[in-house]
Amino acid sequence: MVTVITILAQYVSIILFAVYGWICFSIFRTQEKEKRNKKLTKQIILIFSIHFLWYLVLFMKLGTDQKSAMKILLLYGGEILVAVLYMVLYHRYYKNSSRLITNNMCFLLLLGYTMLTRINFNLALKQFLISTGTLLIVSFIPLIMLRYRNLRNYYYVYGVVGILALLTVFIPGNGFIHGLSQYGASNWLSIDLHFVDFSVQPSEFVKILFIFFVASILAKSTELRQVIIATAFAVAHIGVLVLEKDLGGALIFFVIYVVMLYIATRRPMYFFGCIGGACVMGGLAFLLFRKQLFTHVIVRVKNWIDPWSDIDGKGYQIAQSLFAIGSGGWFGSGLGEGMPESIPVRESDFIFSVIAEEMGVLVALILILICFSIFIGFIDVAMRCKRVFYKNMAFGFAVCYIFQVLLNIGGATKFIPSTGVTLPLVSYGLSSVTSTLVIFQIIQGINIITTKEAERVEREKEKILQTEEFAGISDAGKTQKRKK
Repeated sequence: MVTVITILAQYVSIILFAVYGWICFSIFRTQEKEKRNKKLTKQIILIFSIHFLWYLVLFMKLGTDQKSAMKILLLYGGEILVAVLYMVLYHRYYKNSSRLITNNMCFLLLLGYTMLTRINFNLALKQFLISTGTLLIVSFIPLIMLRYRNLRNYYYVYGVVGILALLTVFIPGNGFIHGLSQYGASNWLSIDLHFVDFSVQPSEFVKILFIFFVASILAKSTELRQVIIATAFAVAHIGVLVLEKDLGGALIFFVIYVVMLYIATRRPMYFFGCIGGACVMGGLAFLLFRKQLFTHVIVRVKNWIDPWSDIDGKGYQIAQSLFAIGSGGWFGSGLGEGMPESIPVRESDFIFSVIAEEMGVLVALILILICFSIFIGFIDVAMRCKRVFYKNMAFGFAVCYIFQVLLNIGGATKFIPSTGVTLPLVSYGLSSVTSTLVIFQIIQGINIITTKEAERVEREKEKILQTEEFAGISDAGKTQKRKK
């Protein structure tokens, strides 16, 4: 009976997942407010239905004893409670916020909790608690953005603070704050406060400051002088990341800057000039500092080109990732039926492979489409912006989000070498999930400001039309009196 229920739940969840993905795109074609609200409500019903089916399977497969079963039930109840409260209270306070962005954000978080519960319950609990606390704090970001409209004036502050924050990873020693190396890169900061110790990745938060910097300095002017200053700061950020051996992070910063610069100036010369300059500087750095900075990168590239020659050694990670994706097939082996323990760093860098193995390649493909719908939603917010600063910022965060998705999935599928980048909101990573939630709230803030401004313009137009109509009626009345 248990087998029948789990198989049935598996296939039903795939169908519901596909319907959710279809609504993510169809909603952009729906102009009528009432129809949009109906589709958004359907999304919420689908979210909780899919989540219930996932945890039903996990409960039957992993709840082998009373203690494990109770843990899974409590975590499931906590996730539902937080998601419902957030959706209700957030949109009650921020009436002009985007329900589509909120739905997708909650859905990816719930997917991440589910996969982490399958992989490691303690990691799932930790991610849930951190995400819940972060949601409570970052919910005030739109309010701050509404009250402080001069955020565009502090571009030098964003740039300088960002560079200094990146440099903190070079703090030596064993004090309560010091740099930490993981997976060949020195881009972590260890913080030991006696009662709690944790590690953060400063670049995850600096990319937010970096987008603020580029958006604000290019909103002031796109003259050559401003472009040179912006480029100098961008080179400084990327240079520090290269010194940290965090080439994945450096690539994200570079792509963000190049795209934002092109969108702000609309000059292909700047676009191709930045790419050409990066190629030259990258080539020189590789020739001069190959052993110091690029040893682990060379290993990753070799493993990407041919992981099969050393399948039990350095090629083991990517080989196991591909085996997992291939063994799951279109419909997956089912939650709890795969072998994710064979994939190194499965909870963060390669969580996409676990999803493909146990939920199926079909679900994995729909997940990619959902991520692209989030990107389109961010672009939609940017396109509706009238203020250059907010427009630049929304484009920057859209590029940041989708490029990180592509790097993670590309590395897991051997499309590109692995970069150590997480899948936003799905992978385990306290710095990653916190910074991504901040990004989503900033986009919500921009959407709220843009919607309010559009509504104010519409009201002013209506007043003008009413005034003109009243003036027309008055003039007609005066003309009639004169004729009499």
